[in-house]
Amino acid sequence: MQEFSESVSFDKRLWREDIEGSLAYAAELQRIGILTEKELADIKRGFEQVRAEIESGKFEWKVELEDVHMNIESRLTALIGDAGKKLHTGRSRNDQVGTDFKTWCNTRAIELQNEVNHLVRQIGGRAEESVDVIIPAYTHLQRAMPVRLAHHLLAYLAMLDRDEEAFHGSREGSSNYSPLGSSACSGNSFPVDMSMLAQEMRMEYPARNSMDAVSDRDFALDLVYACAKCMTHLSRIAEDLIIWSSAEFGFVTLGDAVTTGSSIMPQKRNPDACELVRGKTGRVVGHLMGLFTLLKGLPMTYNRDLQEDKEAVFDATDQTLACLRVMALVFAKENFKVNKERIQAHLDSGAGYMEAMNVADWLVLQGVPFRDGHDITGRLVKYCEQNKKRFADLTAADLAAVDKRLKPELLKEL
Repeated sequence: MQEFSESVSFDKRLWREDIEGSLAYAAELQRIGILTEKELADIKRGFEQVRAEIESGKFEWKVELEDVHMNIESRLTALIGDAGKKLHTGRSRNDQVGTDFKTWCNTRAIELQNEVNHLVRQIGGRAEESVDVIIPAYTHLQRAMPVRLAHHLLAYLAMLDRDEEAFHGSREGSSNYSPLGSSACSGNSFPVDMSMLAQEMRMEYPARNSMDAVSDRDFALDLVYACAKCMTHLSRIAEDLIIWSSAEFGFVTLGDAVTTGSSIMPQKRNPDACELVRGKTGRVVGHLMGLFTLLKGLPMTYNRDLQEDKEAVFDATDQTLACLRVMALVFAKENFKVNKERIQAHLDSGAGYMEAMNVADWLVLQGVPFRDGHDITGRLVKYCEQNKKRFADLTAADLAAVDKRLKPELLKEL
């Protein structure tokens, strides 16, 4: 049962937040007279040693103590004696873990925002370099209209801007209400100032309801949702690059730092970085669904099921950070080569008849109703297909053969 129920193997990642929350709570206990000034000083000194031991790798994490909270408290008490035993007065691991985890998530959201902004700068740099490059735009993966490569890349920035907003938003709402001081579920037996504790934990407000505070994991859902949405965007971007870097398209060449060879085919340059980003997206989306499923049937208030929330959040944020960083590497100048000649060859082929909208628009300007212009243009495309002609190959006679409203002046638009 000990191995089955322990969480210290993964929740020890919360050690910084656990010490921070305990120091804030200790100061409040001293303010209301539970701790003396000397005891508070001893607790601060003890935590400094605990911190040093953890950072140096000398701290002994014990499975028999179950979780990060009891491991740290046990070591603190061993170092300073009875003052350590007073620290948990009025506090439960329920409000303790809620505070630790929420603080960790808020810090993690800032890291994710920073990585999104770094990727935005990388893609923005490639867009600035590609203003004069025209590529086919696609709908249904069929050629639709010509577009600037820069415009396509800026579409990625629009997605990522929403991701940055989502990570910022995950630190609002539920994340701004501190559980510290809520105790097990029905509130603290001692007159701790929860507003003061909230400020110490860099949250704006104390919890509105102690029962909700110890069982709320909306902040985790918000963060993992932001990760899942961001990963979905990264997956779409990665898919474009996988297609663009294929021999069939050849729009871009990805650098050796973000591609791999084949174990049997020496010519291969596989876009592994992009493929892994695409693959990891399902993993992160799965964590979001797992969290929803974890929470949906819990009676009030705290239940041990909530121990299962952390690995999902840890892994979702780890994978999202890693994917943001690798995509920034993909878009680094040295790894993202635009093959202008190959792109121009695609455009010159005339495949897809991407100038069709120009024809329809030209007809509208001549007074032809759009629906009629649409029909005329469709017949012109069919004529080209039957006669194996590009728009650029058409003559005035060809236009007249399709419809008399297709005047010779149209040729200069093609």
